[in-house]
Amino acid sequence: MKNFASSLFPPSLKRFFQAQQEANREENPSRQAAPAPVMLSGTPGAGPVVLASPHSGHFYPEAFVQAARQPLDILRSGEDSFVDELAKGAQALGPPLIHATFPRVFCDVNRAAWDLDSRMFHGTIPSFVSPSERGLAGLGSIPRIVADRRPIYRQRLPFMEAALRIRHYWMPYHAALAGLLEAALKQYGFCLLLDLHSMPDALQAGSPDFVLGDRYGTSCSRHLTNVAEQTLQGLGFKTARNHPYAGGYITRHYGRPSTNMHALQIEMRRGLYMEESTRTPHEGFAALTDALTILVEQILAHVPTQKNTHHHAP
Repeated sequence: MKNFASSLFPPSLKRFFQAQQEANREENPSRQAAPAPVMLSGTPGAGPVVLASPHSGHFYPEAFVQAARQPLDILRSGEDSFVDELAKGAQALGPPLIHATFPRVFCDVNRAAWDLDSRMFHGTIPSFVSPSERGLAGLGSIPRIVADRRPIYRQRLPFMEAALRIRHYWMPYHAALAGLLEAALKQYGFCLLLDLHSMPDALQAGSPDFVLGDRYGTSCSRHLTNVAEQTLQGLGFKTARNHPYAGGYITRHYGRPSTNMHALQIEMRRGLYMEESTRTPHEGFAALTDALTILVEQILAHVPTQKNTHHHAP
């Protein structure tokens, strides 16, 4: 995996940023007071499993909030509140935990970097911008819409704003995540990313408590997905696979079982641990923390733990 992290950023993108930064030296004042975009708990390479929470960030730059058409409460609707905290018990077992401090409505790292709807920007749009169907629907790396398809912005943004967010937020997150996976793969010949998310409570009776997304068996070995499913069901939770969440860009990009890199997206129902309307943790928070810890403990029992060996996928 030579230069794995840097391979995420083609030379053409680096040249674009160098040219743009020479032309625009202004810094966003809110960035000066912002926390680091990525936080890491634990030690890289400490084990073959990496925990990640890409959507639990809750630092909303003031300039962004002021430019938004929607109030902060609506902007926060897609936030995976407290997921990084729910994972602390699991992290104490040894796996490093990475989480973004910025919110997905500001920059969504679970989309390809240049998955952007060019219609939301003014100015020259570089040729490497490549929107997917979801990007064109307003759900790209810089989202155009939020809850109930409400438009986020009052007017079009300069494309440079999107480019700077990708540069200062998306890229550091993926460089850090790729580095953690590279360290695990180097040490153990195997790595597994558990990408942690929360999902809204569904109105339908019997809706799942957890949804396990492995891109229909292509991003993670079925054995490990089975272990996760059986563990959760044994704890009394209702589970589903790949519906309605099969895994986003992160799962697809990092899940490469043929090279001993696995990725499993885990969606947890928000009502299990908090009041959705107020984003307040309730008495179920500790129980879900314990359940997530047990889940990771069971997964660790089924992955290679001997260093410097070359294992095939479980």
